[in-house]
Amino acid sequence: MQPKNYEEQTINDVAGRVPEARHVLRSYHISASNTMPLDIAAAEASVTPDELLAVVEYRARRRARQAPAVREYATEEELVA
Repeated sequence: MQPKNYEEQTINDVAGRVPEARHVLRSYHISASNTMPLDIAAAEASVTPDELLAVVEYRARRRARQAPAVREYATEEELVA
């Protein structure tokens, strides 16, 4: 999949792809259900699209680090059952 430029991405697209984006958008007073292009919404919030997406990525990575580790092996009791 080719990355879209800012004129082709809508706020709704970003919010749908990254779960943490809704919290970031709310902090910038941008509605996550907005169909406005990303660059225009960012300009109205007085930030650059790069800055907005960087904060979204930071929050998503931070959330992923805090997630519990996935166990990749079964215990002996689970194998016998």
